Amino acid sequence: MDFTIGQLSTWAPSTIPTKTTLTSIATTHVSELHEIVLSAISRAATETNYVNLVSLSQVFRGAMASLTVISAQEVLATATAPVVQAQATQVIFNATLNLKNLSDEENLYDYNPNLAGNIIYLVVYALILLYVLLMVIKSRYWWFNVTFVCGFALEMIGFIGRVKAHDNTNVDSFYLMQIVCLTIAPAFIMAGIYFLFGQLVVIHGRQFSVLRPMWYSYFFIATDVLSLIIQAGGGGAASVAASQHTNAKPGTNTMIAGIAMQLFSMTIFLLFWIEFLNRIYFKKTHDANEQMVDSPFRRRSLANFFRLLFNSKSIREYRHTHLEKFYNQKFAALRRKTLFDWMPLAMSCAVIVVYVRCIYRVVELAEGFGGFLYSHEAYVLVLDAAMIAICGLVYVPFHPVWVFGVENNVKLAHIKRNLDEDREENVDADIDGDTIAGALEKTSDVNDEKD
Repeated sequence: MDFTIGQLSTWAPSTIPTKTTLTSIATTHVSELHEIVLSAISRAATETNYVNLVSLSQVFRGAMASLTVISAQEVLATATAPVVQAQATQVIFNATLNLKNLSDEENLYDYNPNLAGNIIYLVVYALILLYVLLMVIKSRYWWFNVTFVCGFALEMIGFIGRVKAHDNTNVDSFYLMQIVCLTIAPAFIMAGIYFLFGQLVVIHGRQFSVLRPMWYSYFFIATDVLSLIIQAGGGGAASVAASQHTNAKPGTNTMIAGIAMQLFSMTIFLLFWIEFLNRIYFKKTHDANEQMVDSPFRRRSLANFFRLLFNSKSIREYRHTHLEKFYNQKFAALRRKTLFDWMPLAMSCAVIVVYVRCIYRVVELAEGFGGFLYSHEAYVLVLDAAMIAICGLVYVPFHPVWVFGVENNVKLAHIKRNLDEDREENVDADIDGDTIAGALEKTSDVNDEKD
């Protein structure tokens, strides 16, 4: 090949980075690059599809920039004049930036996923998933276990996609793996939390809840599923538009609507959850028919709410001495378990971090693909990955098997048949809760056989 400086590519960058590394390309690739150029030119002569023409132009541009680097390298190898050396170096510099610019245009993330950071989250999610799988064997909380297994399996798959996308930012399969799985995973995790909320309602008493226990699962899971369908439709439309280099805004707006619906649903759930805590802490203390001991904690205030939520020693004494008698006595023994008093705080932390993640996703999508949040990986690692990881880690010590016991005494059949409600007017509050729970279990089994 006998190239002169005048024959080299005259492409020049529109912006100059603060630093770069000149690209060196082996001359053994010359014949292959020439074939790529000739093939692209031949196909472009008859191609009418716009998307294919864009793809061919990118192939042609990359091959020509690579040939330019090789040609300039050969000039540098023999040139002695300083002016010629400077020109060849500038050509290599421009071609290097051309290749970098082309790589950036094909980058689906607007950054190269950090390998170490994504591996850390992959390991965390894998450990949480392994733990929940072990709990499937150890406990009978099937609904909670299955939803968490699905949720954290999806999180793990999503981060496998992100790890594989390192230095492979233009591979569609890796991109779809992470965006689809990380988008739908929190819905499964929240389904498990809805189930726990229903159990806490039963354990304390239905009079403390705005809705019936099962309605938390029915309503919020239904809204989550609907929001996922909307997000999936919008995501599919946006992906097709992006791949065809057409307007992706309609699909993006549909995705925003779906995740905004999920955020709205979670906001309503948070309000129900706060009202439930308000009732179990203060409802009976303001009932004129109830005789309550004078205590600074019985006054409804924000300070007392957080004191009860954070479960200090004095609060635990107040709760077990003065509030316990108002709760469902069938589950008195369960409420005396060591971790039970901390469960409201654990649930609150888990819901809040998932809520933060949803807010982040709404803002990210509102900015659009290529927006500031989307194009800076630190935000997805902190405001999405870290939030879901915290939620999963919360339920390592607060898995229902440790909080409620190995046997699931608050089963769906009991809740649906209202067997958890105390229908007797004169219940001896001193009866051991475990004994009553056992009797309740036997009653359910007899009914199941009759059915």
